[in-house]
Amino acid sequence: MSWRDLRIPVVLLVLLVSLSAFLGVRWLYNRYSIEEPLARYLESSQLVHSFEINRNLQIVQVTVNLAPTENLKDTYHEITQGIQAVLNGRPFELQLQDNRDEQLKRAFYYSQFAVYEAITRGNYREMIKYVDEQAKEIGASAYVFLDQDRVYLQMKRNEHYLYEVISRRLDKT
Repeated sequence: MSWRDLRIPVVLLVLLVSLSAFLGVRWLYNRYSIEEPLARYLESSQLVHSFEINRNLQIVQVTVNLAPTENLKDTYHEITQGIQAVLNGRPFELQLQDNRDEQLKRAFYYSQFAVYEAITRGNYREMIKYVDEQAKEIGASAYVFLDQDRVYLQMKRNEHYLYEVISRRLDKT
């Protein structure tokens, strides 16, 4: 068989149909094995006001607007474990949204220096005092939780609240 015997329009048509079928099956797989179950889980969670799911290459990005909570660490762990169970080992990135106002943003801006210093130096007691002082200056309450991997900072002022989860591993982005 020589190149002259090939029917170029037929080859292109077969290529186009094959590529379309592949992309269609991939879209269906992602839709019904990732997005639908994840959306059902997040909709059923009372910890979540709203959410958004995005797929970038290999990572599923989940943005969650949290309801007010008393313990950010427990809430974060519960949501993370639920997402891990639904995604069955697929990598994901969880981003939190909250209801912060300008005063909470300012208090966090000044507090973040103490948080990163504590991660580097280990002076967590000093960090907690500093964060608490920054919150009290604006009439807010602040809570700091720690685990092996993260620092969980939450501030509440009237109906506004701020949630930040900061990695304790400086080599991570």
